[in-house]
Amino acid sequence: MRKKPKNERGFTLVELLVVIAIIGVLAAVVAPNAFKAIEKGKVAAAEADYKAIKAAALNAYTDTGLWPPSSDSAGEDPGLVNKDEWENAPSTWNGPYLERWKSNNPWGGTYRYLNGNGSSLGWGTSARWLELTSVPGAPSDGNSGNATAAAKQLVSDLGSDVVKFLSGNTTTYILISKD
Repeated sequence: MRKKPKNERGFTLVELLVVIAIIGVLAAVVAPNAFKAIEKGKVAAAEADYKAIKAAALNAYTDTGLWPPSSDSAGEDPGLVNKDEWENAPSTWNGPYLERWKSNNPWGGTYRYLNGNGSSLGWGTSARWLELTSVPGAPSDGNSGNATAAAKQLVSDLGSDVVKFLSGNTTTYILISKD
């Protein structure tokens, strides 16, 4: 058996425990901030998508004098990308108004463009809005004051008059235009 020289030492158990404790404290501080940054990025992406869809709908209205019809189903182009999706599209349709329709929002839910009676959302009988599903923190009681996380950030950034929630579901609605 080989004998260790006296000047050759390894780490003691106490030294290893101190290093592990320091790594644990650093991880506890850094991890929440990293998750917050990811969530802020998702909110920013959803807001950018909303602004692009809003601009596209306004441009389509400017060209045609008509608002695009509601999407038939979630994740489906209402006629802002492909004229064939807009049933009886006016001849003045000069699109595409969007490069492509994003079927999924940053949280894995869907986008849906709606054109119709927005009275239940407080927007009157003629409004256009974007419906987002699976947004974290959308309150099921419809009260924007009870929103948390991403939903609260959307309300803060866009305004409580633009972002709405209905009681009984966790879908987020963002106003595009109202008459």
